[in-house]
Amino acid sequence: MAHRLKHALLTFAAVVFLIEAWLWDKMILLGRWAARHIPWREFKDTVARLIERLPPYGALLLFLIPIAVIEPLKIVAVDQIAHGRLLRGALAFIVLKFVGLGLIAFIFDLTREKLLTIGWFARFYAFVIYWRDKAHDFVAPYKAAVIARLSALRRSIDAAAGKGGLMGMLARLRARVRKAQN
Repeated sequence: MAHRLKHALLTFAAVVFLIEAWLWDKMILLGRWAARHIPWREFKDTVARLIERLPPYGALLLFLIPIAVIEPLKIVAVDQIAHGRLLRGALAFIVLKFVGLGLIAFIFDLTREKLLTIGWFARFYAFVIYWRDKAHDFVAPYKAAVIARLSALRRSIDAAAGKGGLMGMLARLRARVRKAQN
């Protein structure tokens, strides 16, 4: 029984870690997209020059600023939940999670080269990447099984729905309803 619990917890932790890693990658892309669409060329150039001039520990400080600001606000959001303001607290926590992850990922993308010149940071980064790859390997068989089941389910729905698959069946159903209303 203890082995099953341990396996279930490891699976859950791996999935959460992979979701965070996936969100991290998406937030970097979103940050790059936003930076391309900021209309102030001078502002972007100034920010890029300032980051280029930063020493590695200055880049680390810049990287840690969103964490220092957002993490205490997450505690406030959890406090809201604890005091019965579930919707407000949960919404605040989710927004802070996305904004924080987005800012941190974007700043990391801008400062990566400088941050990786710091020995302990480079080792920590390698450690995180190692565990991300391990999580991918751990979850891969489950992911393949879910994809196979979803494909089989889709094939069975399409077969039961007849011509045009599920969307065709929904279109025929909608046409029947409209015909019955007239």
